[in-house]
Amino acid sequence: MKIPKHSLINRGTALWFSLFDTPSNNQTMVPRILPIQPLFQRRQFLNRAIKERREVFVQLMPVHTDGQIINVRGPLSQLHAGQYVIQTGNLSYFFKLAQLRYIAG
Repeated sequence: MKIPKHSLINRGTALWFSLFDTPSNNQTMVPRILPIQPLFQRRQFLNRAIKERREVFVQLMPVHTDGQIINVRGPLSQLHAGQYVIQTGNLSYFFKLAQLRYIAG
């Protein structure tokens, strides 16, 4: 019976590739869908976050039916009555209160 010998280089190479192995493109990350908060609670949290200039976490519903729910974290500000913007990195998300599912501070 022959016992295969694994060299240190082979083990190191396998470990190196396993560390930087990227997941396949067919495995898309689906955000955890949170419950829709009551309207009065969303309004109250929005007003408080804007007034205190806090960074918030929001979950937004898609504008169209072919879109997907997205999670965003960043500073929140109000553009016009009923229109809001949240900025994260180089992206800005514009939304209305009807698109807001969940907000947390």
